[in-house]
Amino acid sequence: MNFTNIFSIFSIILNILLILVILIRSPNEQSLQENLDPFKLFESSSKAEKSIDKLIQVLTVLYFIIAILYNIRRYF
Repeated sequence: MNFTNIFSIFSIILNILLILVILIRSPNEQSLQENLDPFKLFESSSKAEKSIDKLIQVLTVLYFIIAILYNIRRYF
């Protein structure tokens, strides 16, 4: 496998994760509690909101970094 294939696979996985986390994240607190309650990942909905917001920020930054690297690689 060459660098481009690994890069593409990582990009696809990152895109899917970002979409899933955004779908889980809901502005309605009740909905968030209902979605995450079976998993027992967080102590409260406010902690879940903060953690998911941080995860969205990190995934978004990674998304843009990959896009920039991909464009730089394509340019050269």
